[in-house]
Amino acid sequence: MRKGMKIRDLNGVEASTSQFPLVGYTVFWRLAGIRVSHPDLGQALQTAGFDKYMPDPPTPRVALRRALAEWIKAKQRIARNLQLQQDDDEQEKNDAGRQRTLIRVINRAGGEHLVYALVAEDIDFSVLGLSYGTALRILLHKKTGEMICTTDAEGVIDAQRESQQVTDELTPYWQQYRDLFIARDLSQMMREVIDGMNAVSLRRAGGVYFVPATERDSLVRLRQLIADIPQVVELDPFVCALGVPDAVETKRGLAKAVHAGLLDEINSLQTDLGRLSESGDRLRDKTIAQRLVTYKRLKAKAEMYQDLLGMQQDQVRAGIAELEQEARNLLASDTAPLISPTSHPPAPLFAESEFARV
Repeated sequence: MRKGMKIRDLNGVEASTSQFPLVGYTVFWRLAGIRVSHPDLGQALQTAGFDKYMPDPPTPRVALRRALAEWIKAKQRIARNLQLQQDDDEQEKNDAGRQRTLIRVINRAGGEHLVYALVAEDIDFSVLGLSYGTALRILLHKKTGEMICTTDAEGVIDAQRESQQVTDELTPYWQQYRDLFIARDLSQMMREVIDGMNAVSLRRAGGVYFVPATERDSLVRLRQLIADIPQVVELDPFVCALGVPDAVETKRGLAKAVHAGLLDEINSLQTDLGRLSESGDRLRDKTIAQRLVTYKRLKAKAEMYQDLLGMQQDQVRAGIAELEQEARNLLASDTAPLISPTSHPPAPLFAESEFARV
């Protein structure tokens, strides 16, 4: 570390390692606060060179639920402001009973429509009881996005029973959220982008990754992407890349973590293959071919870490070879799956307790 350098935040931590030869980067991120439309995200991804990772837009079911939640919050804020104008005596009366709004969905697989119901839950502390009533129902056509709102608690929802005032209030929220990505939508996209950089997860649950030093330019573009897309002013999404110095002790600990991360990937793929074999369905060539492509990519990634892993690389290779052989056995079996549906799920290829993590 350079003499006199003051580390005040993550930028300071990053700068403290920038002068050393690096073997790679420890990468993590926070996306909270992102609010970006489908066209804007597509343009940003194309500019950054990550357009192949463009996620699908939110489903109508997800988008309408978000729109309803935001609409309810807005109405509750108005109600709270009105309530503040009441005197203390009236406020004490209202404290005996409280109400909250629940969102419930009515959906039938294969149906053209789904229904969202706003259910008012009344809490009466005087009798320690609950009561419910349907305050609003919204009929949504899954493909066209056409929406009809009614205050009728039950019965057919059609144009004759439509509540035009509620529809007019809710429509702007629906139009906004049907085309809007938030942080949750982009989490899977981020994992796919990082995986495309030959990253290895340093935690079983994900969230922290090691990215080789050769992918530095890709990381720079990813950081710029997150910095440029629209976000809530009060929050500050970021991608942090902490340099891992190319030193003997650092590489020794990193080798353990990378080894464990690769074995986690192998175990996850083994579980996936086990589910296929237990399904009892006739497997298509395309299904197995897709798995074999995944195994090939994992093998190529593992080869990148050959110098770091040393003899531990043999165990990784053996695990991938076993996956490939099991997949081919499944494809060759015309009558019975490799594992019968009544048998127990396969044990993990490698026990977590065998390897320490840093």
